[in-house]
Amino acid sequence: MKIYLLTATAVIFLSVIVSLIIPEGKLNKTTVFVMRMACIFVLIQPITGIFKISSDSADKPLYDYQYICKVYSDNQSDQLEKLLLEKFDAECVCAVNVVYGDGQFKVGSVSVEINEENGELISTIYEYLEELKYINITVYAKSY
Repeated sequence: MKIYLLTATAVIFLSVIVSLIIPEGKLNKTTVFVMRMACIFVLIQPITGIFKISSDSADKPLYDYQYICKVYSDNQSDQLEKLLLEKFDAECVCAVNVVYGDGQFKVGSVSVEINEENGELISTIYEYLEELKYINITVYAKSY
């Protein structure tokens, strides 16, 4: 911003000096016109920068898919914990890994850690998650 203000001040100052030095006539009108155009271009430069698309920004995606996947993963994990608590009355810690690929978000894997060691409950939850069409399922008891 400091450089912009210095540039604008210098161009305006130069325009005033040139218009005072140039004698009257056709050359004066042309020179004043050119200097005014230069001042206008310098003053609107920040506005044109808004619409400028650089090659760096064209290569980058518009969305942060890693962040969106993390938010989806956290939300899915919380919802799965609530669902398993409600359905099986089992305190557990769930980790749903959501990934982005082929233009859509997909569940990559599911991990469920149950707070109690109950082989029957582990297999029941595993089968339930398969029915829900989850893939790469891991259900295990918490080790103490």
